[in-house]
Amino acid sequence: MNQAQVDFQQLRIKHILFKSKVRSVLYGGRKDEAFFSGSGPLSLWFSAIGRSKYVGLPEMQELIKVQQELDSASDQLFRLYGNGKIEEALAGLQKIEERSARFLELLSKLEERVSVPGDSLV
Repeated sequence: MNQAQVDFQQLRIKHILFKSKVRSVLYGGRKDEAFFSGSGPLSLWFSAIGRSKYVGLPEMQELIKVQQELDSASDQLFRLYGNGKIEEALAGLQKIEERSARFLELLSKLEERVSVPGDSLV
């Protein structure tokens, strides 16, 4: 496994954990403030790896945008849940799933792009 594959596998795992933690909160679990903060694992991955190694690739730019949408959507669902609108919050998980599918699609395209010999990372 080369370094790019390791980078993207790490991101995929962090993304799956993100979805799991969102779902957990909406089903009555405690919100992991550190995980969802600007110093959480997803934010750190994007700042330390994504924006440094792959920033010149259009798929990375789109991944950053989709992650921002996921962050915003999850914050909105947490607010709904906190305001007692549990059914609305749970229904909003569909938006998370849709954005997640887009995220994973982009990640696969990015992996494919960097696996092509001679294709530039910037």
